[in-house]
Amino acid sequence: MANKPMRLLEKYDILLDHLDFDYIRRCGCARKLENIVQVLRSGEEGYFPQLTTFAEERLRAVLPGSRLLRKEQPLATRHTLPEEEWDAISAQLNQWQDEMKTLAGTIQSSGTANAAERPELPPVRQVLPVAEQSGLSGCANPKKGAERIGSCDYGRWDHYDPEAEMLKMDLDEERHREFVRMENQKNLAKPKIEELPPKVELSEAERGAIANRMREKGNDYFRAKEYREAVEEYRKSLNVAPTAVCFNNRAMAYIKLQRYKEAIADCDECLSREPANIKALLRKAQALVSNDNRREAYRVYGEVLRLEPANKVALSNTSQLRAQLPDLPPPNAVRMAIEEVGSAQQDSADDIDFRALVKPKKIIKDRLPEALKQLKADTASALRKSAATAREEPEIRLRPETTGTRRTPLIEEL
Repeated sequence: MANKPMRLLEKYDILLDHLDFDYIRRCGCARKLENIVQVLRSGEEGYFPQLTTFAEERLRAVLPGSRLLRKEQPLATRHTLPEEEWDAISAQLNQWQDEMKTLAGTIQSSGTANAAERPELPPVRQVLPVAEQSGLSGCANPKKGAERIGSCDYGRWDHYDPEAEMLKMDLDEERHREFVRMENQKNLAKPKIEELPPKVELSEAERGAIANRMREKGNDYFRAKEYREAVEEYRKSLNVAPTAVCFNNRAMAYIKLQRYKEAIADCDECLSREPANIKALLRKAQALVSNDNRREAYRVYGEVLRLEPANKVALSNTSQLRAQLPDLPPPNAVRMAIEEVGSAQQDSADDIDFRALVKPKKIIKDRLPEALKQLKADTASALRKSAATAREEPEIRLRPETTGTRRTPLIEEL
């Protein structure tokens, strides 16, 4: 079932009592009066021509330029105007067109003479053909029109930065003015051959000022999210006077362009000049993580924590890296240095006699050989004694027992 459309009274939050001469006479809010006029014109609450006219007059007194008071008028055509008035207007237009054609011909014919008399003035502007216009625009390198954001594309509107867009427009206008100035100089300058002046050596202060101005222009491009132009300006600044700040800025621009190897190289250049630069260390670690070199990035974050133990960025990233790689040591761990012993020290250690260090308190003689000899002698004497005893005793013969029961058992039972 379709939803019932909302009434204008509910939409504009107007009470029915407000549709009254007395209330409209006392009302001084232009917005409220506009809403009341729209409700009365709609006819949802009834047709009241006098009240509607009174509300319009009251609105005209409070806000004379209200858009609700505008009335459409038909366009002036040949059929809506009188014939005499239409002929007068046509004659004036034709006369103006003829005058403009004559004036344009006069300017074009006298353009060369004016340029020769006053060379400081730019040449007369002319309407170029379409092909020449396209070629001229190609020289100026204008940017293609940005894709229009849809009215309901709220995700893109959230990321829209009006200040960055205004900065882009200013930079485009500056580039266009520079292009026009260069083109005018080319048109006015006469071809001539001049010897190049000798190379001028600039002082350190002058080089620093020029490099700083180029770096600031690169920062403007970076804020406008034109990272390629920013890299170019940083390159010019580094060619004039290399500084750690410019290397650091160009590294961030490289990261935005996803050129991580160049960013790491610029961070190393910055750290070679300023080893304790926290921004350079953080950007190097960010580039290493993006380049899938997480262990080296973890080591760089450890250096940041040794310089600033409470750095939030380094702490959060080290915890994330340790969750991804459990075998990583704590960020404050220190690797022990192990020194290898050289061959000369080993030879000297082999020459040391360690037997002199072992001195027993008491020396005990080994009695095992004497005990074995005594055991052999005792065994031989015992055998001899047993053999002599066997020869002296008579032979004992066993006789078979007589039949009958034995009176005593061989083994007495308990």
